[in-house]
Amino acid sequence: MNADGPLSYRVEAPMRWVAVDGAFDAAAIDYWSEANLRVLTQIAQFEERGVPVEQPTPQDLEIQRLHAKLDLLLGAVAELAPRFLDRPPRQPLQLSWRSLSFPADAQTPAVGSFGLVEVHLHALVLQALRWPARMGAVSAGIAEAELLPANDAAQQALERHVFQQHRRAIAAARRS
Repeated sequence: MNADGPLSYRVEAPMRWVAVDGAFDAAAIDYWSEANLRVLTQIAQFEERGVPVEQPTPQDLEIQRLHAKLDLLLGAVAELAPRFLDRPPRQPLQLSWRSLSFPADAQTPAVGSFGLVEVHLHALVLQALRWPARMGAVSAGIAEAELLPANDAAQQALERHVFQQHRRAIAAARRS
């Protein structure tokens, strides 16, 4: 990634390009913005963690135990769900709030074509992020789709998601 470019993060996730005829009109952008806002909100809710309490009460300890049990159940569901869901193949991606980069292949759409970038960003969220996009350049085997601007709420949710994932990646790199 370019040092001057926007924040981004790398992820391996199920992804596909869904071609559309022509550009997106304002009504389509609004529709997909609202749908994507719901998906990003669900992802944020699954990833939210409470702040540890210094001197926990018995109720705090019980809530922590319940959270631990829920995390175990959600982990099991996340492990089993892909076996029963029809999702596209996983591939290495790089997501920023402006673009999505992915490996180019023979089915990579033509530069300038419009489509929906469909990405399953979280194993427990059944709906995919489906962002209106325009195919950009293909270079060194990497295709780059330009994510079209969404309404303010969806755009801010995407920016927040990318920022949090970027920050987590940096923290993980520092720990290792």
